Amino acid sequence: MKRMLPLAAGLAALLGATSANAACTVSGSGEVSTLSNAFPSLEVIARAMRDCSAGSVKVTTKLTTENNPETVQALKAAKSPYGLVALTNATITPAQAAGQLRPLNDFVAKYKAKYNIEDSMLIKFGNDVMAIAFQVNAQHLFYRKDILDAAGIAPPTSYDEMLAAAAKLKSTAGIEFAISGTYKSGWNLAEEFVNNYLGMGGQFFKDGSAEPAFNNPAAIKTLEVMKRLVGAMSPNALALDTGASAQQFMQGQVAMGNMWASRAANMDDPAQSKMVGKIAFAAAPTIMPGGKPATTLWWDGWAIPKNFDGDPELAFQVMMEGVKEDIVRANNDVAIWTRSIYKPGRFAVGTAASARAGAPPYPMVPQQALAHEAIGDHIGAYLAGQASAEKVLADATASYTAAAKAKGLLK
Repeated sequence: MKRMLPLAAGLAALLGATSANAACTVSGSGEVSTLSNAFPSLEVIARAMRDCSAGSVKVTTKLTTENNPETVQALKAAKSPYGLVALTNATITPAQAAGQLRPLNDFVAKYKAKYNIEDSMLIKFGNDVMAIAFQVNAQHLFYRKDILDAAGIAPPTSYDEMLAAAAKLKSTAGIEFAISGTYKSGWNLAEEFVNNYLGMGGQFFKDGSAEPAFNNPAAIKTLEVMKRLVGAMSPNALALDTGASAQQFMQGQVAMGNMWASRAANMDDPAQSKMVGKIAFAAAPTIMPGGKPATTLWWDGWAIPKNFDGDPELAFQVMMEGVKEDIVRANNDVAIWTRSIYKPGRFAVGTAASARAGAPPYPMVPQQALAHEAIGDHIGAYLAGQASAEKVLADATASYTAAAKAKGLLK
């Protein structure tokens, strides 16, 4: 039905200072605006894309951690203000199902040689190339090596070990809240549940259907572990998105936690971080004995909205200028790039270890986005002590069911 990057196997094998794009060589004329998340590799790509602005070509870029809702609105509009949107496993599937993206096969064929477009970069649904992936991403363990070493604590491989380490650091090192996480109610919190529930061996839907299957003992146990973790986080844990959690690490306020690989380079950026060289990386912890790492493997890529009324060929060229080989070479350590010239460095360690230990890809089915939203809207009440686990899961299931019926995924 669909093809995505072979993340689990391919990444494990692949993984076993920014340079201006002065040689931008796009042809044509017009304006191309882009919309994406905001993290180091996207900042690199955005600068390279903007270097294509010259003469009759104008390129503007918008990077924001609130890109998801704006992307949804742009794809639904009569005309998209953006010629390029950054998507992931989770966000491409509903857009593809709604017919909101332009197939890229013709441009891939035309520009394959010029930009050395590799098969590992192609996100396909059937035979249609719908996006160009530029990096692999995952949440995995970030930890203060200096603090753990001083306390005689090995990098935790499970949440039980992480919680025990937090308790020891609180009693011996005076670190009140040793753990951080991206637990902001909504999308971030739901992603934490997805990671942990899959790590618990759960499944979201009954086999071969969109019938919900995430209200069960495994889901309750998942929430119970998450609540224990929140108890070792700062009091504002349910307000921490990726940016805020990354700041806790960079400011030396926490000792360990799961964080996105795309933020690893920030840890050693002296312009942002006080912890340069002090943060190390490892596989995501397991949530149960013998389980897989509690994380999911992702790709990040670019797509062209079908409702873009500018020149899609110009947009495609701008896209490829942002991710071409010289950009990757000059910024090798900024991301886990999908190009074969990428040379894994220390920032790739945690993702590679998670992949080798069997971390699954994020589920790429249309109904997952609806389940993700419903879960994120409800489970925070349990973690805040305002409702039972049984109630929030029942509420999430009801919300998902209503949304799935409205989309025609359930009768």
